[in-house]
Amino acid sequence: MMRYIYHFIKALIFLFPSSPFLPPPPFRVPPYASPLLFSCSNSECTLYFLLLNDYYYMFPHSFIKYSFLFCSLYTPFFQISLLSANEMYRLAVSAKRKVLLNPRTFFVYFVAIFFTFLLAYHHRIGQFQNRDDIHYSRIINMRSSSREENITQNKPIHEKPKRVKSNDGGVCSRPPDETKTDFNTFDLFEKVVAGGGSLPQASKKTRTEKLKVYVLPFTHVDPGWLETFESYTKRTNQILDNMHQFMMKNEKMRFMWAEFVFFERWWSLQKDQVKDDVKKLVSEGRLELATGSWVMTDEANPYFPVSVDNIVEGFQFIYHNFGIKPKTIWSNDPFGYSSSVPYLFKKSGVHRNVINRIHHKIKGTLQSQQAIPFNWRQYFDGDGEDDVLTQVLPYTHYDVLNSCGSDASVCCEFDFKRITHWSCPGPKPVNIDSSNVAAKAEKLTTQLERMSEMYKAPVILMMHGDDFRFDMIEEWNQQHDNFLPVFDEINKGSRVEIRFGTFTDYFDELEKWYSENKDSQPSTLSGDFFPYMCALGDYWTGYYTTRPFFKRQGRLLHSLIRNSDIMLSMLRENLKQRKIVENEKRLEQARRSLSLFQHHDAITGTSKVSVMDNYSELLHDSIISTKIVLENLTKSDIDIYPRVHDGVEIQQVVDFEKKEKEVKIFNSLLFTITDVFGIRVNNREVVVSIEGKTVEAQLEPYFQKGKAEADSFTLLFKATVPPLSMIKVKIQKGDSEGMTKMAKVEAKDSSAWELGNNWKVEASTESSSEMETPFLKATFDPTGSLQTVTKQNDKSKFDCQQSWHQYREAGGGAYLMRLHTNPKEVTEFQWMRITGPLRHSVYQKSKNILQRTSIVNVEGPSGEEVDISMSIDITSERNTELMTRFSTKWEKPITFTDSVGMQLLRRDYYKMPVQNNYYPMPTAAVLQNGKQRVSIVSNVEHGARFLENGSVEVNIDRILNQDDGKGLGSGSDAIPVDMKPVDMKFKLVFDQLDHEDPPKIHYSTHSFRAQQAVQSVIYPPILFDGNPKKEEDIEEIEENSNLNFPCDVQLLTVRPLSESRQLMIFYRHATSCSSEKMNNCGADFKTSLIDLLVKLGVKQVQKTDLSGVTRIGEMVKVEYLSDVELKTFDFLTLVLYR
Repeated sequence: MMRYIYHFIKALIFLFPSSPFLPPPPFRVPPYASPLLFSCSNSECTLYFLLLNDYYYMFPHSFIKYSFLFCSLYTPFFQISLLSANEMYRLAVSAKRKVLLNPRTFFVYFVAIFFTFLLAYHHRIGQFQNRDDIHYSRIINMRSSSREENITQNKPIHEKPKRVKSNDGGVCSRPPDETKTDFNTFDLFEKVVAGGGSLPQASKKTRTEKLKVYVLPFTHVDPGWLETFESYTKRTNQILDNMHQFMMKNEKMRFMWAEFVFFERWWSLQKDQVKDDVKKLVSEGRLELATGSWVMTDEANPYFPVSVDNIVEGFQFIYHNFGIKPKTIWSNDPFGYSSSVPYLFKKSGVHRNVINRIHHKIKGTLQSQQAIPFNWRQYFDGDGEDDVLTQVLPYTHYDVLNSCGSDASVCCEFDFKRITHWSCPGPKPVNIDSSNVAAKAEKLTTQLERMSEMYKAPVILMMHGDDFRFDMIEEWNQQHDNFLPVFDEINKGSRVEIRFGTFTDYFDELEKWYSENKDSQPSTLSGDFFPYMCALGDYWTGYYTTRPFFKRQGRLLHSLIRNSDIMLSMLRENLKQRKIVENEKRLEQARRSLSLFQHHDAITGTSKVSVMDNYSELLHDSIISTKIVLENLTKSDIDIYPRVHDGVEIQQVVDFEKKEKEVKIFNSLLFTITDVFGIRVNNREVVVSIEGKTVEAQLEPYFQKGKAEADSFTLLFKATVPPLSMIKVKIQKGDSEGMTKMAKVEAKDSSAWELGNNWKVEASTESSSEMETPFLKATFDPTGSLQTVTKQNDKSKFDCQQSWHQYREAGGGAYLMRLHTNPKEVTEFQWMRITGPLRHSVYQKSKNILQRTSIVNVEGPSGEEVDISMSIDITSERNTELMTRFSTKWEKPITFTDSVGMQLLRRDYYKMPVQNNYYPMPTAAVLQNGKQRVSIVSNVEHGARFLENGSVEVNIDRILNQDDGKGLGSGSDAIPVDMKPVDMKFKLVFDQLDHEDPPKIHYSTHSFRAQQAVQSVIYPPILFDGNPKKEEDIEEIEENSNLNFPCDVQLLTVRPLSESRQLMIFYRHATSCSSEKMNNCGADFKTSLIDLLVKLGVKQVQKTDLSGVTRIGEMVKVEYLSDVELKTFDFLTLVLYR
């Protein structure tokens, strides 16, 4: 009893404002950040202390006193603890996690919090009874005010936020200054390609050192191209069987493998003895496992989170089975190269690279400068920390004819398979014997010495292979048995040392030479290698857009997999193990199908018709699989998905067999989304309510496959979904008492629109149209095309005239654009305007196009964007390329397209043919003039070019009726006429900036708004509908409104690794610091991360490289997690242990 009285008296001391232990009011420092802290001695009281944190921000001085009073009464061991901020917070988080698992304490918390709140509220408001300067907005905003110094404390919540101009605690992360390199590809293209110039020939030193040559046998295997993946698997299985059989008997032979989608299939069929043999070959360095990704990816079209998954899938397989990581990237066949993809591999621990298909003139220029190999450097990497040492194959192709020197006919003499198969442009190969070995050795030596003149270092890599080679055991014997005597003969001399070798052998020797010759270091190069022009002068720029339906399938599947992974991780603690395993198995197969589709003949649309159809079936099967996972987790039906593999997404009808329906909305992003959402209903008498409150709704015509459905409506309503949260919306049949309104429909020609009996289309006499909300105003021309956009907050006006164009009589194919005529503008549009309280839209339709252009009446990012939805069908056209343009009327804007979504790269207009000016647009095209910027983002990858008049032209779809000579051949199965109707979305983002980018800049980054637009258009909130199903072992996903992640941080994935481990990956974008800060995100990465991990039930984390393989530091308990700094352009990868 005396002990209780003692602690009670001690607590009373803190009730007086004069207490020396408390600072004077207002006391705004959170409890876990104060140097003088108080802790109850047991975990329950500590948890109570943490749960009251939000009340503290509202009533800080009163909170601290009354909470301590309760704590001293509740526990006899109340004590003053001089703890550090980190110690206190770790203690609090630990207590929170442990006690939340104990339901016996819930009643105690409720009573304690309720009475503490009443006391604190009474005390706090009482202080202001006689004051006229109270600001309730200040009380509401006190939490954000204390964490974000850039927000004024007394600013009302509806005010426009201040613009962020510097790095302020992680809210804005300014892009680093551009690095200086010996060469950058933008300037090379401008001078050598567009300008027709050249660089002075580099002076060449007389070489006195012995030339070291490594001959690396290989096979290039496409997981789908002229045949399907399954068909090719039979051949790759034979190649790998031959590899095992031959290399176990021939120690000098070397081989390399890079496509692990094939290797895993073969590996799963092997007995333990074969696996042990292959492991021995790998450990001895005779068989090199290169690249490590699931497939050799295309580098123009992917979105980088999918590229990361492609790497993780392959690296995890290799590490699990061989205990190693690849050391070299082998990327010989993609049609151009992104600078961002090697950066992803570098973050996975790989710093060596071999590529091939770069612009023929740029390759020649770099060779003339002895600039190959080079250190490939990112524009933002000032000190070269993430350089990738890159070799480029010397000639036009990766086959044997282009391997040993400049004379293809001589190289062909050393392709010994041609002794019994095929022919050569010169003498046919013969078996090597004592009568010809000396002559053959001299021929090869001469070629190698000529080739070596392109390089500073006397170290050469000679690749020896081609597509699907070594599929016959005969070839293994031919190549091995005939090369060895030639090697022996050459090695007798003093000029060249040659042997079979691997990438590791070559790069080890190369780096050793550089370390010994400090005055001859590799050149540095920045930029990417797009567009690609081959030696024949053809520009491979059509595949950026070819077959957009299939590209859209891939993006949809990626979004569904990511949502499934995140949902599964959030609900994992409450699922039975059997269901976890079932769902993870489905997701693994879906993930591997998506990675397969990243192959450079799949996502590119450059395979035969039957092969593309097979890819489509695999993607659709995986879409249905992930749909099952999502529906299992949510106990509801997914709202929109494609019913058949060659069809567009169709929205389900929410019927009213029962009077009430429940719609769930899941937001998988790290920022809050406030937007107008739409579902399909079959009744106009509906009421929408959220959290028991009826909300305003709008009914519109419903369009499907480019046509209005007479028996359906689109029901729109506004909702706010916090990050990583799910909310519920109730839809009831009944009288809304005016809260659900029918939209107004107007058209210039009302007879052109068949909407059914539910709609009256009013005739419009206006020659042009406009739409306006409190946030945005948009005007349209007489065809219904967007003309101008004005932001209401600062009256900044943007010209953004959209137009449509067709290039007829196009002569390209799946790979190439070949445009012979000027484009014809499409002007024959019918337009219709639909307006209501939540959304204003203008519809356009022509023979091939149905487009809806909308603005929504919501505060925040969505209300300041223009949303465009397109339904495209060019199946009836012939040799046509369909483009849309957005014209800003700026004279000479700085223009960019993105590099796999990670950074923006400068693109200019040159007086060259149209196809030569096209660049990949995986997610975005950006135009900037002074302080104004327009960003155009899309959920489907495209090709884009910029014109002289400040316009951007985006390739929407293309149908070609002939082959372009790049390998597909002729015949109905080879010609890319298998177009399908496709739906796609765009968002237009308008930024009024505070400063201009330098005119000579080669790279940039998105504004906050544009970066969020990219993520929200690729990962839109998912809607589910139906009545809850009974599933006792599943709980609902709660709201996570307390998460306060910085605006520039992106959550890539939380994917499974094993039964007890998941991989969580974050990426931090650099963002334009002159753009407006967003109110739907925060600045507290560390606290939000720990809070999220606790919610996921994670006990320990292990930091790793991007692949999840190499550990960084020690495993740490979540409550002790401190080293979580995340720099711009960097990743944080954590293995989660539960």
